[in-house]
Amino acid sequence: MKKITMTITLLIVWSINIFSQDSSSSTLTKSSIFIGYDLGEMAFNKFQNFGGEIGYKFKNDHTLSFVYLNVKLTEGHLSSGFANAVDGNNVTGLWHAYDLYYNLPIFRFKNGTSFVYGGLTAGYQEHLYQHTSLEDSVENKTATIGFDIGLRETNIFKVKGLYINLQIPFGYNFIPQEETKLGDATVNKSVFDQTISFFVGYEF
Repeated sequence: MKKITMTITLLIVWSINIFSQDSSSSTLTKSSIFIGYDLGEMAFNKFQNFGGEIGYKFKNDHTLSFVYLNVKLTEGHLSSGFANAVDGNNVTGLWHAYDLYYNLPIFRFKNGTSFVYGGLTAGYQEHLYQHTSLEDSVENKTATIGFDIGLRETNIFKVKGLYINLQIPFGYNFIPQEETKLGDATVNKSVFDQTISFFVGYEF
């Protein structure tokens, strides 16, 4: 997971060096309401339940958004090197997240429709891990605080208002998930979380 995140971050930085304009140049756009579907998180978990965002983009491209996740976590995803949440098999999960984000552009691309952003986040999350053949389970509920970086582009495929949002949040759990044995598997301790979302949506 850390290698993937580092690779994505390096790609973003590389893209900035090649295509970005001076971040001090102000670009005013039309303010808009946007709504998007988390295609990335849902694809990782066989599109079970729902993940999405809704928010407001100001004229200076600052955004205030709310992200809601109700994701049934698959055994394969939890035990993968990407998630690294569980060591072993036969554990599935359920993830509820309610997160508020405030983001602002850091670097703008020359095309004028995309930019790299950063910001702050705070929210509340619930994780439930359940063994598939035993009655063993563990649940963790916590408030969170953190920051995020990402890449946003609008008018994809020259469709006005269609956007993509690659978002990488980093969060601190006020109540950490403690290491817990569920059968032969282990739910790993989690104080700091880092995930990746890929929203596809529309600006109105």
